[in-house]
Amino acid sequence: MRILVLSNLYPPHHAGTHDLRCQTVTEALRTRGHEIRVLTSNHGVNTEQRDQEIERRLRLNDVFGHPSASTFAELRALELHNHQALGETLAEYQPDLVHVWSLHGLPKSFIFALRNSRLPTVYDIADLWLANELRADPWLSWWNRPSLPFPSGLRRTLLELTGGRNRFDKTAPTRMAKGFERLPELYRAVAANSISVFRLDRLYFCSRALKLTTQEAGFRVDHGDVIYPGIPTELYLGEVKPAVAPLKKFLIVARLAPESGIMTGLLALQKARENRLPATLSIYGRGESDFISQLRSYVVQRQLPVEFLTVSNVNKDLAAVYRQHDAFLYTSEWAEPFAPTVLEAMACGLPVIGATIGGAAELFRHGENALTFTAGEPDELAARMQELQTQPALRCQIAENGQSEVMSRYHQSATIDQIETYLETSRQLWQES
Repeated sequence: MRILVLSNLYPPHHAGTHDLRCQTVTEALRTRGHEIRVLTSNHGVNTEQRDQEIERRLRLNDVFGHPSASTFAELRALELHNHQALGETLAEYQPDLVHVWSLHGLPKSFIFALRNSRLPTVYDIADLWLANELRADPWLSWWNRPSLPFPSGLRRTLLELTGGRNRFDKTAPTRMAKGFERLPELYRAVAANSISVFRLDRLYFCSRALKLTTQEAGFRVDHGDVIYPGIPTELYLGEVKPAVAPLKKFLIVARLAPESGIMTGLLALQKARENRLPATLSIYGRGESDFISQLRSYVVQRQLPVEFLTVSNVNKDLAAVYRQHDAFLYTSEWAEPFAPTVLEAMACGLPVIGATIGGAAELFRHGENALTFTAGEPDELAARMQELQTQPALRCQIAENGQSEVMSRYHQSATIDQIETYLETSRQLWQES
């Protein structure tokens, strides 16, 4: 199958886990015999680059340090450039299917262009670009809001009366089809599953939590599947420590930002030590410098045994970091779509204490494969840490169960099997329709 992968970022120029997962899946599908071309942004190179496998031609808007296009002229130029690149790639490559990953920072009007192309299109939804960003897209907002400030509103009306909007729809779409001159339901408080114009026929989410968030934002995605991300279990593998082994070294791996809940972890550590738990905490991650300074200051002032870790190569060294610790804390305080760090820790044989929020909460069964606590509650987290200490048999059992489940259900090849099947089924359904 000839697949065009459309993504805002693609390694080695990346910004997080979603684009790394895109590369992993894309390369795996290529090794399975699929012919694939990637169309992505020029992030990290600043000029256009093209070869047989990757085209870095798209321009991002107001994300990852890229400038914001806000005036009509700037938006028009950006939309025309990106749609021209997409149109040329579709015409030249002639894919059997388009596999869309994150559109964060890219034109949401790509949805209209891809529908108009009549090509089988599958959306991988692993972040909040659909739920939170579509209504904020500046180009669609300019054309579809019920009202605009006077100068812009007058210009829009004139373009519509003179046929200008129809001409734009051919090169930089402003709507799904004629008749949708405005989309007021998109720009007001909406009920779940109430917006029909942005229906994506074939899509899958990285978690039920993200699917629910998207539904609650108004979009009709109840037909979407859920395919959980997998991890390379051949890299993340460790032995479950016996019950007689001491429990001391706790680990957090997360983006260092307030919503990560790391401060809750520090408060829990302090509480647990006051209750005579001989615990230490290691923290690994990158993030906001001001917040990192706040964390370090808190640790120094209270003389907590906390180490901030660095690794030279995440892919090679992080698994060893997990194995050097006794338990893993997932402390997120926002509805993170999915957290692969939980799977990585489980695969390495660590018992996990996890906050019941976001997609990761779907993995946890308290007392069976993890211990759980309410996000943002340090006293509850401290109690769970002490529970691991006082119940070594339980600690071993949840670690063994967690590891077994990751190895059987969340290894990378199983996930790619599901995605490949979903893509092939999507193409077949398109041909039959």
